[in-house]
Amino acid sequence: MEDRDPNALRVGRQDELRSRRPIVLAGIGAALLCNYWVLEGLLAERTDLATSWISDIATRSESFGWRFVTLGVISGLAIAGFALLLLRCWDGCSRILRRGLLALLGSGALTVVASAAPLSCPEGLEPSCSLAYDPLDVIHSIATAGEIAATVLAFAFIGVGLLRLGTYRRAGRATLAIGALWLALTALTGLSYLSGDVDSVKGIFQRADQVVFGAWLVLLGVSRAPARRRSRSGAGAPR
Repeated sequence: MEDRDPNALRVGRQDELRSRRPIVLAGIGAALLCNYWVLEGLLAERTDLATSWISDIATRSESFGWRFVTLGVISGLAIAGFALLLLRCWDGCSRILRRGLLALLGSGALTVVASAAPLSCPEGLEPSCSLAYDPLDVIHSIATAGEIAATVLAFAFIGVGLLRLGTYRRAGRATLAIGALWLALTALTGLSYLSGDVDSVKGIFQRADQVVFGAWLVLLGVSRAPARRRSRSGAGAPR
């Protein structure tokens, strides 16, 4: 067997790192943008990290709500763009992984829709708030529910898909663990409608699940693209 040229191996690794750089940066960028709430102390008219929903700072009744509408739309576009980049870079991956990436794309698209349809008033910031349930309120509520469902599917499909690839089991386990934590935090925020104790800290849970989601995007960005599966004849054979 011929010895491999160390210089060729080094050049190959450098080429791989250069090719992965855009996807790493895209993952980090999407993670940062989906946590735009960290700017609320600087950009919002009023805020309460413990009791307010993130969407409260973007409502139509808030003077500076448009700032967070814009940031929300940009964050959704970043997530969708990252998913598209993964679909291209993971070309030839299994069907279940592809479905997971499509679900992530859907999550980003629905984030854009929900952000572009801000609620009429901030329920978490204003005790007297009573939503108008006009078209924008309805669109926001439906898009938010769809975004949660799409994100759950993304975690599940991508986690299971990576587990099925021997060299990516660690990333698969991490994805499922992060997904379980994200779902638990999301469920806790939903309990605020039933429990006053949870209602007083729902904002913390919701912001924590955004941090968790952002961490997962970074994980996907730094993970090496799953290799294309090949048939015995050597041709690509996605499954």
